[in-house]
Amino acid sequence: MTAWKISVIIPLFNEKPSLLELYRELVQELPHHSQDFELLFVDDGSRDGSFEVLKELQKSDARVRIIRLRRNFGKAAALSAGFRRVRGDVVITIDADLQDRPHEIRKLLSKLKEGFDLVSGWRYRRKDKWSKRLASKIYNLVTSRMTGLNIHDINCGFKAYRRRVIEEIRVYGEMHRYIPVLASYRGFAVGEVEVEHSKRRYGRSKYGISRMLSGFFDFLTVLILTRYSSKPLHIFGILGGVLSFLGTVILAYLAVGWLLGDYIEGRPLFFIAILMSIIGVQFFFFGLLAEMIAYSSRREDDYSIDEILEPEASSESQPRALGGPISRKS
Repeated sequence: MTAWKISVIIPLFNEKPSLLELYRELVQELPHHSQDFELLFVDDGSRDGSFEVLKELQKSDARVRIIRLRRNFGKAAALSAGFRRVRGDVVITIDADLQDRPHEIRKLLSKLKEGFDLVSGWRYRRKDKWSKRLASKIYNLVTSRMTGLNIHDINCGFKAYRRRVIEEIRVYGEMHRYIPVLASYRGFAVGEVEVEHSKRRYGRSKYGISRMLSGFFDFLTVLILTRYSSKPLHIFGILGGVLSFLGTVILAYLAVGWLLGDYIEGRPLFFIAILMSIIGVQFFFFGLLAEMIAYSSRREDDYSIDEILEPEASSESQPRALGGPISRKS
């Protein structure tokens, strides 16, 4: 058992049937790791009576805390609300559908003790439809290759964090999917551990085509934030340079043909080359404007401090020379 104070955040939306069972499993598991823990349920606008169940739980257990959002804002908003109000040194997030099992918390905490700042669960034997498993494998492979973060299940909601991680990471939109990527970018140690995954017994999945599309756009956002947020001209300049170069090469080819007697007017390739050149120049100027905006609106540091060591107070008022004390003749 550790001296950690543990906070468990449970975001939920219409999960009434599973709440009591989830609560029982959590209060059975957590005392093995800490006697000081809290359960923070974030009700993301449920309409099935979930909030009433939570209020009854809170009457019998003071360790239960509840945040109720006015409407369904999404999982990222629910997690963000929880992150801002937790009291623990270690924060665990787990979905309310019981597909992730509370007894696996011991694996996350054990991995965290090895020196990691964030440990993500890996649902290595995932109990979902084959289509969802296939989409997840493609998503994880592409994300891992593009971001350089080598973990198998980036989107798993079962995670353990040291408090300093959630104090630095801002979550919005569908960005909760990419918390490990954002944490790694800030210099935190990110690891993973295999966890048990169960079939869904209650309710239905909240993920569909619309979530996949929004996840793709958020993936592009993460790439920009982690690679080019402080240097937007680099990406816009590269795109603009490539387009301008291709347009120039095509125009040069057409010019040589024109000198040899070929006709240019009316040829689609001519208009494509002109368009590429114009767009390329526009991308370059977009990059310059983005650099100016990024410089003038910067509000947070581009670095993350692990610790600061200050020299101990010395009884001597004057610093000593490296070679030893300096003798002086009277």
